[in-house]
Amino acid sequence: MNARYLLRPKADQDLRQQAYYLATQASPETGHRFLLAAHQTFALLATQPLMGWRVRLRHPRLASLRVFRVSGFEKMLVLYLPLSPGVVIVRIVHGSRDLVAFLRREKL
Repeated sequence: MNARYLLRPKADQDLRQQAYYLATQASPETGHRFLLAAHQTFALLATQPLMGWRVRLRHPRLASLRVFRVSGFEKMLVLYLPLSPGVVIVRIVHGSRDLVAFLRREKL
């Protein structure tokens, strides 16, 4: 069976918003490059779901939540859950955010 990745709706929204931001604030090419890099990162995570680091959370549903950087856009973090086979992309957030506070506020 092939490893795959699934994007939750909020992750898809995060991805589109970040690409739009980069396209309008930097250049359309940068926005496009971000989208390509994000999908390549998701595909890599699908084949090696334990690559990222764990976020230490007490909530049992998020105990397996992991974080990994988007290749080439290291300030952008992918929050994901390992899935057999592959991963579920939960959110894409900027690394300057307080992840624990963000996760509490978002009630993932």
